[in-house]
Amino acid sequence: MDRNTLYRDAIRRVAGRIREAAPPDLAERFSAAGGFDPASYRHCRPEFDGAVCAVDGSNTIVLDAGCFAVAAVRASVSAYAGGARLHHRTTPLYVVTVNPGTGNEDFDALFYDCFRRPPKVHLDHDDPARNAAVIRDTLEYRAAMEMAEELDTGDLIVLDGTLQVRHASHDEVIESLLNLCNLRGVLIAAVTKRTSLTWGGGHPVVPAAEGLARGLGVPEPWYLCVSAAGGLLDRRETSAWKQRGEQYVARLHPRADRAFKVEIPKYYNPERVERVFSALASFADDGRVTGYPYPLLDAHLTTRIGRDAVEQVRHDIIRDMDRLGMNLADYTSIFGDYHDEFDRY
Repeated sequence: MDRNTLYRDAIRRVAGRIREAAPPDLAERFSAAGGFDPASYRHCRPEFDGAVCAVDGSNTIVLDAGCFAVAAVRASVSAYAGGARLHHRTTPLYVVTVNPGTGNEDFDALFYDCFRRPPKVHLDHDDPARNAAVIRDTLEYRAAMEMAEELDTGDLIVLDGTLQVRHASHDEVIESLLNLCNLRGVLIAAVTKRTSLTWGGGHPVVPAAEGLARGLGVPEPWYLCVSAAGGLLDRRETSAWKQRGEQYVARLHPRADRAFKVEIPKYYNPERVERVFSALASFADDGRVTGYPYPLLDAHLTTRIGRDAVEQVRHDIIRDMDRLGMNLADYTSIFGDYHDEFDRY
């Protein structure tokens, strides 16, 4: 078989699997599997009399020698009320080692600085990018805790992602955050731009909920609880420290390009759930990304670590290596990557 035929067969195979995951009758199957009808979709008014505070973080690998890796991480919060920004904060840019293997002194120190206790589990992923993401989560949770202490009753904290934790050391942290929010009457939710949540053996949840709403003529903004239907979702977390919220799909504006998955604490009553979605919908009319809460967009834009920042960190590391008696040859022998050379040609 020639190369072109192999390539075309691979493309057809992948396209076929996408079609299997999203068949023409996806919405009808979803309705039957979950028992969903027009009454299952809840309408929310885009009205909110409080503040919405978004928390987001960013991480990037700066240097990677395989056995030794360096990352830059930071987090930001953006709070809005009545369409105006109340305040914005960004943590310092932390430069940390994220080496593969057991234990990470930078993570231990940062965790203690944030929460005044050592992590109960070491950071020991073999993937530097996963280590960097856990350290970013640490900063995000600390920023969220600070805002939970400052916001007023009825205000909303929005996390970028989920209420699940990717590392066991954050189990008690997210529990403390939820307890603090509950104590002070501050609402909390998590919005994710992309989700792996599926139902029925691999069908994507968000397109199914959107397609059914479209077929039923449900007007936006709407939200649908997809985790209340017992046995619908494929991958329910078995570890208690990984799963704390109810799963919703929400389309927050009539002109939104797509819906999003939203996670809300399981113990919220219907009134609190409706208030969360009313708050999200009231901040979803930004023309840049219509349908996505713009406090989250603002936090994302201000926390991301761009190429200029990465290059500055690299140059500063090289400068301090020089002060320690190391030269460019030493740097290249440790961090040199032939892919950089290959990219020149």
